[in-house]
Amino acid sequence: MNPVGYDTILANISKVDVNGAQVEVTWRCPVTGHVVGSSTATMAADPSVAGKVLASVKRSIASEVVYGAARFVTSLLGGAAGRVVSNAAYTAAGDINSRVTSGVDYSDDSRQAAIMAAFETIRPSFAWDEQRRQFVAR
Repeated sequence: MNPVGYDTILANISKVDVNGAQVEVTWRCPVTGHVVGSSTATMAADPSVAGKVLASVKRSIASEVVYGAARFVTSLLGGAAGRVVSNAAYTAAGDINSRVTSGVDYSDDSRQAAIMAAFETIRPSFAWDEQRRQFVAR
């Protein structure tokens, strides 16, 4: 039997990189420690009302902090210099705000589900070791 659950493959995860909805996982053999390969999957946004509300609150807070800082810097300079810096500050604030809020739609459950999906694509590189109760490299 080779049950696949998040807890079952946890020992095989070497590294997880999240970029927006894209999750890239580097896999390793838990016995040898050697990297077996990597695979990717896409996270689904948290469909629950609580998840959507939490994401909206996080976006609002991040926007207020980032744009508030931009307004503060602009007001310190004032005049023509303030207007020139204002454009650059608001452009930078928009970029920072996008980065800060890029993952708010995704929960730990959606991240774990994406990791599970990524494992399915690389699963043929592993064999279930009943004695160790984990997947090992073939």
